[in-house]
Amino acid sequence: MDAFFVSAAILLIVGLKLMGRAATARKGNVLSGIGMLLAVATTLWAFPPKNIWILVSIVTFGSLIGIWTASYVKMTAMPELVALFNGFGGLASLLVGVVEGLKLMHTSDDSVGTGVVFTQVAIVSAVIIGGITFTGSLVAYGKLSRKLPSGSIVFPFQPYVCFALLCFLYWSSCGWIVSQSIFGFDPFYAMIAFSLIAGILFTLHIGGGDMPVVIALLNSLSGVAACAAGLISLNKVLIVAGCLVGTSGLILTLIMCKAMNRSIGKVLLGGFEASETKAQSKSSGKPKTMMAEDAYFPLEAARTVAIVPGYGLAVAQAQHAVKELVQKLTENGAEVFYAIHPVAGRMPGHMNVLLAEADVDYDQLTELEAANARFQETDVAIVIGANDVVNPAAVENKNSPLYGMPILEVFKAKTVLVLKRGQGKGFSGLENELFLKDNVRMIYGDAKKTLTQLAAQFKGE
Repeated sequence: MDAFFVSAAILLIVGLKLMGRAATARKGNVLSGIGMLLAVATTLWAFPPKNIWILVSIVTFGSLIGIWTASYVKMTAMPELVALFNGFGGLASLLVGVVEGLKLMHTSDDSVGTGVVFTQVAIVSAVIIGGITFTGSLVAYGKLSRKLPSGSIVFPFQPYVCFALLCFLYWSSCGWIVSQSIFGFDPFYAMIAFSLIAGILFTLHIGGGDMPVVIALLNSLSGVAACAAGLISLNKVLIVAGCLVGTSGLILTLIMCKAMNRSIGKVLLGGFEASETKAQSKSSGKPKTMMAEDAYFPLEAARTVAIVPGYGLAVAQAQHAVKELVQKLTENGAEVFYAIHPVAGRMPGHMNVLLAEADVDYDQLTELEAANARFQETDVAIVIGANDVVNPAAVENKNSPLYGMPILEVFKAKTVLVLKRGQGKGFSGLENELFLKDNVRMIYGDAKKTLTQLAAQFKGE
C-alpha cells in the first residue's frame, strides 16, 4: 500500500519539476494528474467507505467539471479560474477540519492520550487557513473578474477591525483546544466564522495591481491547508502534495514581489493606494492617435520590432493574428522579439501560455531585463493591450503608487504603437503616462482586427 502512495508522491514531484520548462510543462501536467489519480484510488482502496458508489459518483462529477473548465473556459478568464481553484482547495481542507473537529467534540474516547492535542492543532490549522483561503480567493475572483471593484476597498477603522478579528481568531482557536466557551458561544463554531470573515477582510483592501501576488500567496495557503488536512487524516500523499504546493506557492509569491518591487508586508497591509491626484501630477495633454493603415509605414521601414502583449491581447484573442504579423515582419527583414513582463495578463506565465497556443517560438520570448536592454535600439514597439506593466510613471513619477515597480521600458523605443480597445485605465486604476509621450501613437479598436489589417497590408491586399 505504501508503495502506491510513494509512487503517487514521486509522480507529483517529477510533474512539478517538468512544469518549470515550457517544452515539458504539458508532460508534467499529465504526470501530476496521474499521480493524483493514483493517490485517490489508493486512498479509496486502503480506506473503503460504506457507500463507495456515492463517493465514486462525486469524484466522477468533480472530474467532469474539471474537464469542462479546462476545455471551455477562455484564456482571459484563467486568472480568476486559478483564484477559484485555490478557493476550492481551501474549502476542501476546511471541510475536512470541520468534520474531524465535530467528530472529536462528540467522542468520549480518551484513549488517544496526548495525540488529541496534535490532532486539535492540525484541525485548527486546516479550519483557519482553509477558511481564509476560501473566502479570500472568492474576493480575489471578484476583483479579477470585475464583479467587485478592482481597487482597494476600505471602510473606516478597517485596520483596527482586522486586528480585533485576528485576536478573536486566536482566542477562539486556543479556547477550543482547552475547551472553553467564548461569550457563551462554542469556540469551534466561532473559529469557523472568524476564519471565513478574515479571508474577506484581509483581501478586500488589497488593490488590483497586487492581485498577481495575492493569487500566488493564496495558492501557497491552499497547499498549507491541504498539508494540515493530510496530518488530520494521516494521508501521506496529501501531506506531500500540500507541502509541494505550499512551498512552491511561497517561492512564486516572493518572485512576484521581486518582479513588482513590492514587499509581501506592503502588499498585505496596504496594497496600491490609487491616489489619482498624486499619480497624475505630471500628466498633461491628450494621447496622439493613428489609423491602422498609417501604422504600416513605420513597421515597413523598421529593422527591429518589439511585441509587448498584455491582458488586452487575451481579451481580443489576437495571439494568432500577432503571429501572422510577426511572420510578415520577419519576411520583410525585421528582427522581432516578444517582451514579456512577469505579471502581464494579471498572473504569472499568462502571456507565455497564450502565445504558446499560437505556436510562437519560445526562444522569441524575452524576459523583462533583457527586453529593457534592447528597447533603446528598437525601431517600433507594438504594445497590445498592456497597461500598468508599461507605465513610465513607475520610473519617472515618484508620486505614483507604481513608482519602483519594474516595467517594460517601451517608451525608450523610437516609435511606440499602442493597440487599445478604449481609453480605460489599467487594472491598478491609474492613468498611463506612456500614452502622452511624443513618440507614442494610439490605435484604438479591436486588437485582432488591427493586427489582421496590418498583416494584410504587408501582403499587398
